[in-house]
Amino acid sequence: MGFLDWLFGRDRKKDDVGDSKELEAIATLKKQLNNMEIKGNKLQRQVGEQKDLAKNMLKIGNKIGAREALVRSNVYLQKYNQLSNSRLNLQTLIDNISDATDAKELVSAMKIGNQVVSEMISEVETEDLEKTMIEMEENRDRVDIMNETLADTTAIETNMSMEFTEGIDEQLAALEMEISGELPDIKDKEIENIGESEEREKEEENQEAKENLESEEKGMDETE
Repeated sequence: MGFLDWLFGRDRKKDDVGDSKELEAIATLKKQLNNMEIKGNKLQRQVGEQKDLAKNMLKIGNKIGAREALVRSNVYLQKYNQLSNSRLNLQTLIDNISDATDAKELVSAMKIGNQVVSEMISEVETEDLEKTMIEMEENRDRVDIMNETLADTTAIETNMSMEFTEGIDEQLAALEMEISGELPDIKDKEIENIGESEEREKEEENQEAKENLESEEKGMDETE
C-alpha cells in the first residue's frame, strides 16, 4: 500500500479486516481466560471444603470418611493445577498476539516513513543540490572577503605621516628591548628623550643670544 493510498484511506479495508481478526482472537481468549478463572476459584473453594470435612471426620473418629474427603480434595487440587497451566498458556498466547500486533504496526509505520523519505528525496534534483552547494561556497567566500576588507588597517596607516610612523616604529623597538630586558621602561626612555630635546633647545637659544650680542657689539664698533 502506497503512502497516498494509506493517507487517503485506499486499501484500508484489508488492514481493518486484519485488525478485526486480531481483536476478535484476543477477545475470545480473554473470555475463555475469565471463565477458567471462575472455575479455578470454585476448585480452590472445593479443595478447602474437603480438607475441612476431613478434619471434622477425624474428630468424630470416621477415618474412612476423612480419607474419602482428602481424595476428593486432591482431585480438585489436581484439576485446579491443570486449569492454572491452561490459563498460563492462554495468557501467553494473548501476549504473543499483542506483541505481534505491535510489531506489525511498527513495521507498517517504518515502511510508510521510508516511503515518505524516498518520495521527498526524489523531489530534490541533483543539479539543484549541486547548484545550492556551489552558491553556499561562493557566498561564504564573499563574506570572508568582506570581513577581511572591513578589518584591513592599510588605509589608516597610509594616512599617517612619516614622522608619526617612525615614532611608532621606535616605540615598538623600545617595547621589544624592554621585553628582552635591555630597557627598563619605555616611559623612562621617553622622559630621557624629552630632557635631551629641551637641553638642545636651550643650547640653541643661548647660542642665538650670543650671536645676537656679538652682532650688536660689532655694529656699535663700526658706528664709532
